[in-house]
Amino acid sequence: MNVTVLVPSSLRSAVDGKRRVELGVPAGSGVGEVLQTLLTLYPKLARVLATERQHGRQGLTLFYEEAGLRRGRREHARVWLFAPQAEPAG
Repeated sequence: MNVTVLVPSSLRSAVDGKRRVELGVPAGSGVGEVLQTLLTLYPKLARVLATERQHGRQGLTLFYEEAGLRRGRREHARVWLFAPQAEPAG
């Protein structure tokens, strides 16, 4: 199955500056497998998540949308990544 991951500007440095990442994952893969593939290919993203957890903020939100059924099988999915905005220094 092909997955398009849409990356917000706040996370692009962790994925080599890309706005979108195209992944190929086994048919039937869920969001966990997609995230693991993404973290394997872009280890800097894992460091961003670890940093966010240390500060007690939500690390990452994903929105997963299945698209394109063909012969009863998913052909494509889209994933949007969302990261919390940095809190202003106060």
